[in-house]
Amino acid sequence: MPAVVFYEYLTWQYSEGIREFIAAWQNIHWFLWRVFSVPLLLRTFFTPFRRTSESYGRGFDPQAIAETLLVNLVTRLVGVVVRGLLLAVALLFQGIGFIAGSLLFLCFLLAPIAAPVGILMGILIILF
Repeated sequence: MPAVVFYEYLTWQYSEGIREFIAAWQNIHWFLWRVFSVPLLLRTFFTPFRRTSESYGRGFDPQAIAETLLVNLVTRLVGVVVRGLLLAVALLFQGIGFIAGSLLFLCFLLAPIAAPVGILMGILIILF
């Protein structure tokens, strides 16, 4: 009876269990991609920060045009910096998720081996 249960566990672990683990891992990456709104950040990378911009107005006033151009450039620069930092943080979290998922996947694959080896090592430590 215990051998049958162990065999069923192993068949689940190395077939359906792997598929479920990878599906959960993909869900985490999908969540991180959406929580940081990466497609939106990339699409609006060069837009002004909080859509703050000045209008050029009517008429020809070189000083007003220069001031408006400078303000618009600064707001776009701030927008690029803020969106760039958010994209860097999103990339960092994606990397952490990938590394953590890889380590957990390795632990998941080695779990059936770790329990008997741990018990054997405990017995050997007690005896010797």
